[in-house]
Amino acid sequence: MKRVYVSPGACILAAFLLLAVPLKWLLAAWLAAAFHELCHIAAIYACGGTVCEIKVGAGGAILETGPMTAGGELLCALAGPFGSLLLALLLRHVPELAICGLIQGVYNLLPLYPLDGGRALRCLFSFAGEKGERGFRTVEKMLLCLLIGILIWFFFRSAAVAVLGCFFCFLVKSSCKPAA
Repeated sequence: MKRVYVSPGACILAAFLLLAVPLKWLLAAWLAAAFHELCHIAAIYACGGTVCEIKVGAGGAILETGPMTAGGELLCALAGPFGSLLLALLLRHVPELAICGLIQGVYNLLPLYPLDGGRALRCLFSFAGEKGERGFRTVEKMLLCLLIGILIWFFFRSAAVAVLGCFFCFLVKSSCKPAA
Protein backbone atom coordinates (compact mmCIF):
# COMPACT_ATOMS: atom_id res chain seq x y z
CA MET A 1 0.00 0.00 0.00
CA LYS A 2 1.42 3.33 -1.02
CA ARG A 3 -0.67 5.84 0.89
CA VAL A 4 -3.64 6.52 3.17
CA TYR A 5 -5.45 9.81 2.60
CA VAL A 6 -7.95 11.29 5.07
CA SER A 7 -9.92 14.22 3.69
CA PRO A 8 -10.62 17.36 5.73
CA GLY A 9 -14.33 16.60 5.35
CA ALA A 10 -13.86 13.30 7.16
CA CYS A 11 -12.10 15.08 10.02
CA ILE A 12 -14.87 17.70 10.28
CA LEU A 13 -17.53 14.98 10.24
CA ALA A 14 -15.64 13.02 12.93
CA ALA A 15 -15.40 16.13 15.12
CA PHE A 16 -19.11 16.82 14.72
CA LEU A 17 -20.00 13.21 15.50
CA LEU A 18 -17.83 13.28 18.64
CA LEU A 19 -20.02 16.12 19.88
CA ALA A 20 -23.37 14.74 18.72
CA VAL A 21 -23.28 10.95 19.19
CA PRO A 22 -22.75 8.97 22.41
CA LEU A 23 -19.16 7.71 22.50
CA LYS A 24 -20.01 3.99 22.74
CA TRP A 25 -22.16 4.23 19.58
CA LEU A 26 -19.56 6.25 17.75
CA LEU A 27 -16.80 3.79 18.62
CA ALA A 28 -19.05 0.90 17.57
CA ALA A 29 -19.75 2.56 14.21
CA TRP A 30 -16.05 3.25 13.59
CA LEU A 31 -15.08 -0.27 14.61
CA ALA A 32 -17.77 -1.74 12.33
CA ALA A 33 -16.52 0.44 9.45
CA ALA A 34 -12.91 -0.58 10.08
CA PHE A 35 -13.89 -4.28 10.16
CA HIS A 36 -15.87 -3.81 6.93
CA GLU A 37 -12.84 -2.32 5.16
CA LEU A 38 -10.50 -4.98 6.59
CA CYS A 39 -12.77 -7.65 5.11
CA HIS A 40 -12.44 -5.94 1.71
CA ILE A 41 -8.65 -5.79 2.08
CA ALA A 42 -8.42 -9.45 3.14
CA ALA A 43 -10.48 -10.49 0.10
CA ILE A 44 -8.34 -8.36 -2.22
CA TYR A 45 -5.14 -10.00 -1.02
CA ALA A 46 -6.78 -13.46 -1.06
CA CYS A 47 -7.63 -12.90 -4.74
CA GLY A 48 -4.02 -11.93 -5.49
CA GLY A 49 -4.73 -8.21 -5.76
CA THR A 50 -3.02 -5.25 -4.16
CA VAL A 51 -4.28 -2.19 -2.34
CA CYS A 52 -2.60 0.90 -3.78
CA GLU A 53 -4.34 3.63 -1.81
CA ILE A 54 -7.01 4.15 0.85
CA LYS A 55 -9.06 7.35 0.76
CA VAL A 56 -11.25 8.17 3.75
CA GLY A 57 -13.84 10.87 3.17
CA ALA A 58 -17.06 12.10 4.74
CA GLY A 59 -19.00 9.60 2.59
CA GLY A 60 -16.88 6.58 3.55
CA ALA A 61 -13.70 4.83 2.47
CA ILE A 62 -12.50 4.07 -1.05
CA LEU A 63 -9.89 1.40 -1.71
CA GLU A 64 -7.86 1.90 -4.88
CA THR A 65 -6.65 -1.50 -6.06
CA GLY A 66 -4.55 -2.95 -8.80
CA PRO A 67 -6.24 -4.64 -11.76
CA MET A 68 -8.56 -7.51 -10.87
CA THR A 69 -10.76 -9.96 -12.74
CA ALA A 70 -14.51 -9.40 -12.67
CA GLY A 71 -14.92 -12.51 -10.49
CA GLY A 72 -12.26 -11.29 -8.06
CA GLU A 73 -13.83 -7.85 -7.90
CA LEU A 74 -17.24 -9.43 -7.25
CA LEU A 75 -15.83 -11.43 -4.34
CA CYS A 76 -14.02 -8.38 -2.95
CA ALA A 77 -17.11 -6.17 -3.28
CA LEU A 78 -19.23 -8.63 -1.31
CA ALA A 79 -16.58 -9.32 1.37
CA GLY A 80 -17.15 -6.01 3.19
CA PRO A 81 -20.94 -6.29 3.57
CA PHE A 82 -20.57 -9.98 4.46
CA GLY A 83 -18.15 -9.05 7.26
CA SER A 84 -20.48 -6.29 8.45
CA LEU A 85 -23.42 -8.68 8.54
CA LEU A 86 -21.30 -11.21 10.47
CA LEU A 87 -21.02 -8.62 13.25
CA ALA A 88 -24.74 -9.23 13.90
CA LEU A 89 -23.66 -12.48 15.57
CA LEU A 90 -22.27 -10.34 18.39
CA LEU A 91 -25.70 -8.91 19.26
CA ARG A 92 -25.86 -10.57 22.65
CA HIS A 93 -22.35 -9.46 23.70
CA VAL A 94 -21.80 -6.09 21.97
CA PRO A 95 -25.21 -4.87 20.77
CA GLU A 96 -23.98 -1.47 19.54
CA LEU A 97 -21.35 -3.06 17.31
CA ALA A 98 -23.82 -5.64 15.99
CA ILE A 99 -26.44 -3.02 15.15
CA CYS A 100 -23.91 -0.72 13.47
CA GLY A 101 -22.52 -3.63 11.46
CA LEU A 102 -25.99 -4.75 10.40
CA ILE A 103 -27.00 -1.25 9.27
CA GLN A 104 -23.72 -0.76 7.42
CA GLY A 105 -23.95 -4.16 5.74
CA VAL A 106 -27.50 -3.64 4.51
CA TYR A 107 -26.74 -0.08 3.34
CA ASN A 108 -23.65 -1.21 1.41
CA LEU A 109 -25.60 -3.98 -0.30
CA LEU A 110 -27.90 -1.47 -2.01
CA PRO A 111 -27.45 -2.06 -5.74
CA LEU A 112 -26.25 1.47 -6.53
CA TYR A 113 -22.75 2.20 -7.79
CA PRO A 114 -20.28 2.94 -6.05
CA LEU A 115 -21.77 1.13 -3.05
CA ASP A 116 -20.65 -2.49 -2.70
CA GLY A 117 -23.97 -3.86 -3.95
CA GLY A 118 -23.71 -1.68 -7.06
CA ARG A 119 -20.14 -2.82 -7.67
CA ALA A 120 -21.23 -6.46 -7.32
CA LEU A 121 -24.16 -5.92 -9.70
CA ARG A 122 -21.84 -4.21 -12.17
CA CYS A 123 -19.45 -7.18 -12.02
CA LEU A 124 -22.30 -9.58 -12.74
CA PHE A 125 -23.38 -7.53 -15.75
CA SER A 126 -19.78 -7.21 -16.99
CA PHE A 127 -19.81 -10.88 -17.99
CA ALA A 128 -22.18 -9.87 -20.83
CA GLY A 129 -19.73 -7.34 -22.31
CA GLU A 130 -20.93 -3.99 -23.70
CA LYS A 131 -24.59 -5.00 -23.56
CA GLY A 132 -24.07 -5.83 -19.90
CA GLU A 133 -22.80 -2.32 -19.14
CA ARG A 134 -25.90 -0.80 -20.78
CA GLY A 135 -28.08 -3.29 -18.91
CA PHE A 136 -26.38 -2.38 -15.64
CA ARG A 137 -27.01 1.35 -16.21
CA THR A 138 -30.68 0.65 -17.01
CA VAL A 139 -31.19 -1.52 -13.93
CA GLU A 140 -29.36 1.01 -11.75
CA LYS A 141 -31.60 3.86 -12.99
CA MET A 142 -34.72 1.79 -12.39
CA LEU A 143 -33.60 0.93 -8.85
CA LEU A 144 -32.77 4.56 -8.12
CA CYS A 145 -36.22 5.61 -9.35
CA LEU A 146 -37.75 2.93 -7.11
CA LEU A 147 -35.80 4.20 -4.09
CA ILE A 148 -36.83 7.79 -4.84
CA GLY A 149 -40.45 6.63 -5.16
CA ILE A 150 -40.22 4.90 -1.79
CA LEU A 151 -38.70 8.07 -0.32
CA ILE A 152 -41.58 10.16 -1.67
CA TRP A 153 -44.10 7.67 -0.28
CA PHE A 154 -42.41 7.83 3.14
CA PHE A 155 -42.34 11.63 2.93
CA PHE A 156 -46.11 11.67 3.14
CA ARG A 157 -46.04 9.06 5.94
CA SER A 158 -43.34 10.40 8.22
CA ALA A 159 -41.20 13.52 8.09
CA ALA A 160 -38.41 11.87 10.12
CA VAL A 161 -38.06 9.05 7.59
CA ALA A 162 -38.05 11.59 4.75
CA VAL A 163 -35.19 13.52 6.38
CA LEU A 164 -33.20 10.29 6.77
CA GLY A 165 -33.97 9.41 3.14
CA CYS A 166 -32.74 12.79 1.95
CA PHE A 167 -29.53 12.25 3.93
CA PHE A 168 -29.15 8.83 2.27
CA CYS A 169 -29.61 10.38 -1.21
CA PHE A 170 -26.98 13.02 -0.34
CA LEU A 171 -24.50 10.30 0.71
CA VAL A 172 -25.07 8.28 -2.45
CA LYS A 173 -24.86 11.37 -4.68
CA SER A 174 -21.72 12.69 -2.96
CA SER A 175 -19.91 9.38 -3.34
CA CYS A 176 -20.93 8.70 -6.95
CA LYS A 177 -18.23 8.95 -9.57
CA PRO A 178 -18.47 8.14 -13.26
CA ALA A 179 -17.84 4.45 -13.86
CA ALA A 180 -14.36 3.66 -15.14
